[in-house]
Amino acid sequence: MQDSLQDKMCKLDKFDESLSEAIDEALTSMGAPIKNTIYFKLETSLNIPKSEIPNHIGEFTDFLYRTFGLGASRVEIKCMENLNSKIKVRIRVNKDEWSVSKWITEGMTFEKYVRSARINYCNL
Repeated sequence: MQDSLQDKMCKLDKFDESLSEAIDEALTSMGAPIKNTIYFKLETSLNIPKSEIPNHIGEFTDFLYRTFGLGASRVEIKCMENLNSKIKVRIRVNKDEWSVSKWITEGMTFEKYVRSARINYCNL
């Protein structure tokens, strides 16, 4: 039986909440001052408040790369791992593929991962 529109909206809200938590945990691992600076810069420079990051993953990713260079991919991978542990959807990424070199080789980007996870989780 198909989910109702209301059920899908609830799933989307839950997904976005899990994604926000996953991002927050990844940024927290870098230290509170860095995390707080990132949130502050996102809101003041790009007009993206913390609660809206799930709706602006492309801009968030661009910001990470402008800020951390290639080190941003480590943050993205940590976000993906955190999200994966929260939502338990089937995304074809083996544990061995979480390394930066495998990430680049496979062409998996954070934005693509989030899009695929959202579709799978919400059954869209």
